[in-house]
Amino acid sequence: MPATRRAATMIDRRTALRWAGLAGGAALLGSCARGTLTRAAPGPDVTLSNDNPTWAPGFVSAGDVLRDSVGHGLAVRAIPDVSSYQQVVRMSARTDSTTDLVKWWNGYRLRDVARSEIFADLSTAWDSAEAEGWVDPATRESFSYDGTPYAVPLYQSYYAMFYSKPAFDRLGLDVPQTWDEFIAIAEELRDDGVTPLASIGVSTWESLIWFQQLLNGLDPDFYVALTEGRASYTDDTAQQAMSIWVDMYERGLFSSPDLAMGGLPGSFAEGTIGMNLYGTWNANAFVQAGHDDETFGLFVVPPVVDSAPPAVVTESGALAVAANAHKLDAALGVAGRWLETGVQEAWVGFLNDLSANDDALPPVRPVQDLAAEVARLDPVLATRYWEASPPVLVEGNVQELGAFMAEPTAAMARSTLQRMQERAEAEWEAWSL
Repeated sequence: MPATRRAATMIDRRTALRWAGLAGGAALLGSCARGTLTRAAPGPDVTLSNDNPTWAPGFVSAGDVLRDSVGHGLAVRAIPDVSSYQQVVRMSARTDSTTDLVKWWNGYRLRDVARSEIFADLSTAWDSAEAEGWVDPATRESFSYDGTPYAVPLYQSYYAMFYSKPAFDRLGLDVPQTWDEFIAIAEELRDDGVTPLASIGVSTWESLIWFQQLLNGLDPDFYVALTEGRASYTDDTAQQAMSIWVDMYERGLFSSPDLAMGGLPGSFAEGTIGMNLYGTWNANAFVQAGHDDETFGLFVVPPVVDSAPPAVVTESGALAVAANAHKLDAALGVAGRWLETGVQEAWVGFLNDLSANDDALPPVRPVQDLAAEVARLDPVLATRYWEASPPVLVEGNVQELGAFMAEPTAAMARSTLQRMQERAEAEWEAWSL
């Protein structure tokens, strides 16, 4: 899309921030290189870097299965700050101080680094996984750049509706089959004094959740065109999605956007909050809080209009191999077996979430039931907005959506879409340079 090209001699805000970030990343990388973060693992194991230290037990469990399968386990290294983690990976992967395996993101966030050639070609891993039936071939493109896959799915979450069984049971509510039924249930919860929908995001990435859901509920094809830069944020479908969002606010269906999500499992058990649209990875929060399938269930949100097919937004982490890995062949072997059913059973058994391998299910009944519903509906699977467009575009637009949630009026919705479109025109131009 057309945009005004900046003068070559001008140092804009993004460039300055990038330089500052790289300087901070260089300092952190130097510290890591002197320690154990990026050294080769002893023995046959391979190193894996990620940004979530709490995942270490799950990686170790999956690594135990991998060690039996291909002879290589996982030595896990973590940097808990996401921004620092990304800086370290971008810099260390260009050197011999990289870990062998890297946790990353799919979609445009993967393409953003894959085009700098820091990750290895995983075509062989994908060919093998597809032949074994461990992965849906249709998802390959989301892990590819210019036709070459550079990662395999680390996990696969669905964005679905969590609902409070105590609240639904008390009011005799059934899982909705249509959008009108869904709105009617939300209003019945509201009238009973229950917060119908927990929804956060005024200052976080979560502001994208309802935006992506409403767009896909209206027209999944439009969502793809929009996120690929072939449609406008000011087009009728986007305007309709925002109008529906405004109407839901006006009906009093949402919580305050600064709601503390940590208390959600307890509120579901008490029946004081009715529903929450979120990634299935949050089922683990219920499990860890001691709540089982008597407390919560999950369902696919019905299409907003009858003419739209069912659609489910997916979030898939990515497992990549550093091109400069210390143990490149071993890391490629691990990536090639990562989606093996036994490995994934160990992994999702820890996460309490879903896998790209449909045969690997976590021991959480609501998540199992949702997987069965998705298999029955065969919905359109949409890439989460966070990964579906160039990173700078998404991050700016997420802030716009958060501001809208703080002031959810029709006028604010219109101005929000206009600003999002202006950013899209500039960032798509920058992406193609």
